[in-house]
Amino acid sequence: MSKILPLQNNMGKIRKISIGDVFAIKIENTDYYYFGRILFDVKEQYKEKIENHNYLGWHGKSVLIETYKTISKTPEISEFKVILNGTFVPKKTLLSEDITIIKNIPVNHKKVSFPEVFQDVHMTGILFSLGELTILTSFDTKYVDKTKVFPTLGNMYYIQLATLDYSGRRDLIEYQEDIIDNYFRDSDLRSFPEIRKEIYKDIGEDPNMSYYELALKHGFDLARFY
Repeated sequence: MSKILPLQNNMGKIRKISIGDVFAIKIENTDYYYFGRILFDVKEQYKEKIENHNYLGWHGKSVLIETYKTISKTPEISEFKVILNGTFVPKKTLLSEDITIIKNIPVNHKKVSFPEVFQDVHMTGILFSLGELTILTSFDTKYVDKTKVFPTLGNMYYIQLATLDYSGRRDLIEYQEDIIDNYFRDSDLRSFPEIRKEIYKDIGEDPNMSYYELALKHGFDLARFY
């Protein structure tokens, strides 16, 4: 049985959350929980001056999370099949949920990935951005308008919807009309596989390369934050 950590304050809310914490969130109007883990805390880990237009400054009050396929009636988890991989959400919003910290599993920095987006920077051009990286592309605004995927604050409702949907638990989604094909069409180019291939071809990189390997190639070692 997983050990539940006593981190609630007097109002019954979690007062803090740390890198590697595995959490359970009660699904409203059900007897079930879904689960996730904190992979990266921008404010706590990223202390460097932003000089290359990366979006981490914009996400300064956010944490990067992953969620799992396990859906359970108890706040316990033993299988960690990832459903959503590397999604930003404001820490305050996450902590406002009916959340329980179960345990802590150290994060393997080589497996961390970040949302992929465009940035249209004046006098610079269209940048492909992920984590610390910003890579100049040859695309114009017309191309970017095909997706309009830019840095976006995560929405816990859609994170829950996507987790339940992709886990095969649509029966737990209260408002069935909210089910859509792509829950991250405005926030992550990873949800557009064909466009993503075009982007990686344009920048001359391998779309199958991990974020850690790609960032290291460009001079950014994610290991220094862990």
